Amino acid sequence: MAKRKHPARKPSASLKRGKKGGRSGRFVNNLLAGAVLFVIIAILMGLAGWIGYEAGKEHTAKSYEKRLGNYRSDIQKLRDRLKSVKPASATKTAAGREEPSEIRDYASAGGEVSAVKPTAKKEVELARPKLAIIIDDVAFPSQLKEIKNLPWKITPSIFPPTPRHPNTPKFAKSLRHYMIHLPMEALSYNHAEKETLTLESSESQIDLRLRKLRRWFPNAKFINNHTGSKFTADAESMAKFYPLAKRYGFTFIDSRTTPKTVVPEIAKLNEDPYVGRDIFLDNRPDIGYIRNQLKKAVRIAKAHGYAIAIGHPHTTTLKALAKSGDILRGVDVVYMDELYSVIR
Repeated sequence: MAKRKHPARKPSASLKRGKKGGRSGRFVNNLLAGAVLFVIIAILMGLAGWIGYEAGKEHTAKSYEKRLGNYRSDIQKLRDRLKSVKPASATKTAAGREEPSEIRDYASAGGEVSAVKPTAKKEVELARPKLAIIIDDVAFPSQLKEIKNLPWKITPSIFPPTPRHPNTPKFAKSLRHYMIHLPMEALSYNHAEKETLTLESSESQIDLRLRKLRRWFPNAKFINNHTGSKFTADAESMAKFYPLAKRYGFTFIDSRTTPKTVVPEIAKLNEDPYVGRDIFLDNRPDIGYIRNQLKKAVRIAKAHGYAIAIGHPHTTTLKALAKSGDILRGVDVVYMDELYSVIR
């Protein structure tokens, strides 16, 4: 007897739903696992970034501290170096005080800095005696400002430009009354300015120096010497310098940094009146002493018609000048060009 064939059964709907549900569950599980992994990776990356940031911050802080320490060390070295450098306009005496270079130069040449007897002075009869006060070694605008604040006609004598004070021609442009303070060779001075004229300077070198001065200071009328005890005592050197200075329109005022100066003879040969310093004001940084030197200058002015006093832009000197109206009452304090027009 033949067996009856039954038709193949179709999968039930519940089975289909089970298979679909299994696939869907695996997808959800995979999605959750991926999300968890992403969160873990994100946390790890954030943690790594924070650790790197902190490490970088610490490294930067250490580097900054090291650089700051180096800067502090360099600044201290610079301060120590500046303390050991003496100003170009002054040297220390055995007593340890600062002494202006022209005064030291004059003393080293055998001169008596407090002497009141003028050298080869031309007598001038005037209704009122004249006193010209020159402040040497002017190199910076701050010094010039202090001089301008004084209640007197003070003539600043300004250094030619150097790397240490490069702007002297620039601030001289605003001045009507001033001089050039020209460095010349000294007998004993260890801080010579750049391009100081020496006994070895040739006529062409002196000419070049004066040409530069005229270009830098087109309105300047007068030159006086910074140090120069050796140069101004040497007849050959001054014989080269003096006529060249005249050719460029300069009148030489002798700072008298040596009692052996040959400038009076050289001026006479060139048919000029000799004009030179009578008094150094600030041989000592003491207001009473400076006032006493001013009294000497006034006595010379009254005896001879005029006098020339030289000081330096030190605080004590400027204070003494500001407080000396009682001493200067008997003379006319004038600019150097005003005085020279009378002498000439």
